Amino acid sequence: MTPRDPIPPSPGTDATPDPVSASAGSPPSGPDSPPTTAEHDVMYAAQLERYAAEFGTLYLKYRQQTAELETATRAVVHAFVVALGAHDPYTRHHTQRVQASALTLARALGWDSSQLEDVRLGALLHDIGKTSVSDTILRKPGRLTDAEFQAIAQHPVIGAHMIAGFPALIIARPFVLHHHERWDGRGYPDRLAGTDIPVQGRLLAVVDAVDAMLTDRPYRQALSVTQVTQELLRSRGHQFDPDMITAFLDCGALDLYLPDAAGDSAPAPEAD
Repeated sequence: MTPRDPIPPSPGTDATPDPVSASAGSPPSGPDSPPTTAEHDVMYAAQLERYAAEFGTLYLKYRQQTAELETATRAVVHAFVVALGAHDPYTRHHTQRVQASALTLARALGWDSSQLEDVRLGALLHDIGKTSVSDTILRKPGRLTDAEFQAIAQHPVIGAHMIAGFPALIIARPFVLHHHERWDGRGYPDRLAGTDIPVQGRLLAVVDAVDAMLTDRPYRQALSVTQVTQELLRSRGHQFDPDMITAFLDCGALDLYLPDAAGDSAPAPEAD
């Protein structure tokens, strides 16, 4: 007989277990006995409390880190915008006007509050790549050479690279990279066409071009609102998304450029 073999009952004893000790209502006692239901509930509740406390600590740390990241991101955006404004005063004011006009168009399209925040940031940063372009080129009163145009045409790519290292700014990328694409595929930098152009780029392409046409530039005088309207209708389906043009003309964004009682013609920037 090995140590693992059961010990047979002694002669004359009944091998049937004691019905009292084997009953379900009387669990065995001793140091290795499982906890009772009441003890188990207490242990479970204590474990939940520990989990809740740990989760609360982690959540507070996450909130603190998120707040710090948002603060840092706002500082980066502000630095970008200040740098751009110092580099080219026209672009600073252009950015403010484009932001107001883009938000008006996006609301008319039914974009939700989250999408509107994307528009706000994307419009603010769309020309940030121009900080890499020479002042001489940006302010040149005459026609650009091919080399100068190529330098200008790189600003969407450069801008997209500038914000790529900031996760909170990635939502602005389609606005920054694609606002000079054309519906007919003749734009830049990727020569996308039609609905292959992200909708953010198609929206910003319209308001960006409108503001440029309605503003005095070193190489030409501003067009009138009537002239701009005619140009938009002529370019619908060629340079611009036709549905976007229809929405723009219907949403009243052009009214932002009509002279008010004070004689101003630029829309006021929206608060960040």
